[in-house]
Amino acid sequence: MTQGPPNPKNDFVAAPDPRAGRSKVSPGQIWLKIRAALLVLVLLALGIASLLLYTSDRRSTRQAELIISPEAAEALRLRSVQLEIDFEKIRQERFELKEADIALLEEALRLQEEYITARQSVGTDNARQQSLRRRLHLIRGERLRHDSDEAEAKALVLAKTDEAAAIPLLRQAIAWEKEIETKWEFSGLAEPGRRARLDTRLRRLESAPLWQQGRAIEAEAETLFAAGKFADAAAKFSQAIDCETDFLARYRDVRNTEFGRSDKLAERRETAFSGEAWNGIQSHRAQAEAFEKKGEWPSATRAWQAAVDAFAKLLTDYPKSSFADRTQEAAMATRLNFARFHEEIGALRTRCEQLRSALRARRADEAILLADNLVTEARRIGSANTGVFRPEDDERKQLEYLAVNGAVVRSALSIIDQNLRPIPASSVRIYRTEIPQGLYASVMGANPSSARREANPVESVTYADAEAFAVRFGWILGAKVRLPTLAEFMAAVGDLSKNSVPAQAWTAENTDGMTVRPVGTNTANASGIHDLIGNVEEWTKASPSETRAPALGGSILTAPGKAFPAREVFKREKSRTLGFRIVIE
Repeated sequence: MTQGPPNPKNDFVAAPDPRAGRSKVSPGQIWLKIRAALLVLVLLALGIASLLLYTSDRRSTRQAELIISPEAAEALRLRSVQLEIDFEKIRQERFELKEADIALLEEALRLQEEYITARQSVGTDNARQQSLRRRLHLIRGERLRHDSDEAEAKALVLAKTDEAAAIPLLRQAIAWEKEIETKWEFSGLAEPGRRARLDTRLRRLESAPLWQQGRAIEAEAETLFAAGKFADAAAKFSQAIDCETDFLARYRDVRNTEFGRSDKLAERRETAFSGEAWNGIQSHRAQAEAFEKKGEWPSATRAWQAAVDAFAKLLTDYPKSSFADRTQEAAMATRLNFARFHEEIGALRTRCEQLRSALRARRADEAILLADNLVTEARRIGSANTGVFRPEDDERKQLEYLAVNGAVVRSALSIIDQNLRPIPASSVRIYRTEIPQGLYASVMGANPSSARREANPVESVTYADAEAFAVRFGWILGAKVRLPTLAEFMAAVGDLSKNSVPAQAWTAENTDGMTVRPVGTNTANASGIHDLIGNVEEWTKASPSETRAPALGGSILTAPGKAFPAREVFKREKSRTLGFRIVIE
């Protein structure tokens, strides 16, 4: 028999039970979660109960103490009042209270406090308690203040002769002041400013030994340093630094301190550390100078090189040492280069002397050609060798000036001799007139005069301007040129009584007092020199250390008279009637 078609599949899908994934909480699990909190609560309750049981007797006793009868409380008050009366009687009868007297007031205060506590009241009773307290505190505070004042006064006297003996007195005075502030505060006598002042004085005295110790150690270090014991000196400087550091940490607010003293001591210590290295450098220098005197230039070069190398090491190892001076390094480098290139430098200086000889002989063309060659050589040597023929050196300046100002050199050499006159009884020659503006402008490149005219004397020049002109004119002439001295100027003037002064001088007598005259337009004196009197005053030589210099001869503002015009003028002064002339050695 044939089977029929299969039965269809059931497409019904059952939904999952939502309670299937939940875990069931048992009572045991709940107990585990809450038992810790319950245990803490039980222990806290037991603690509170124990504390209450422990203090129950004491609280009962205190309540019993506080609860007294009104009669007993009144008795306390009356006893307190009686003690106060007794105290006031004693106070009015005696000049000075004793400790037993003050004890009466203290007892009255104590009884009043007990009375108020028993009554548990406020008002007038409290006011009496405050009054008693203020009086007691005031009496105690005044006694302590008196003792504090006396201690301070004694300390100030002792501090002049024995600072150590004054220290305990100041400490005691401070202790009394502290007691006033903390124990007897109702006295109103507490003075924080006074206590601070006493503390400052105390700490100042306490700082003295440390301050003196630091200076004494420094003096020992300097003595050791001077004796060449550099290691010992460095150790002493370290001790002095420690003292200074301690002093600054503790006392810099109560004693004036030396600004930068720690840095200075550190520098001195490093200088001491570098002492041996410096001695080695000095030894190399001495050897090099000895070789130079003997003319042994290769050996001198080696010695100078050793000194330069040693100094470079000192600069690296001890940069704060006072021996680490860069000017010393530059000087030694210059000496090294002079030794290394001695022959070239010597040859150049020999030719420089030939240049000056040509200038003195007035051979302008030869001198200018030499100057051109020499300045080129000087520049080459200067650029190749540190410190040799530097642009700021006078030797280099002269060569540079002559090479650039050939026309000025030629013109000056051609006229100079006809403008020089010998000074009687002297080996020098003086310019026969004041320096005219045209010559000054040619040599210096500028004309500072207020009224410009080439033939007029240069004016409005300071003393330094006049000296600068003399230096440059000396380069041109190859000789020393300077301002005349007072004696040389007076020798050039000669005997005024034998000369016709008005004809030789432009003064207020024969001018309008406003306009200077061209140089050499009046009559020369017996020595052939013009304008020594009048026209413009003239600077004369003064010591470099002086701030003033003589200005001689008077000017167009000078009234004629018997006395020779002369005055002292500040070197920085400029005037339209102040010029100069030069002398040539």
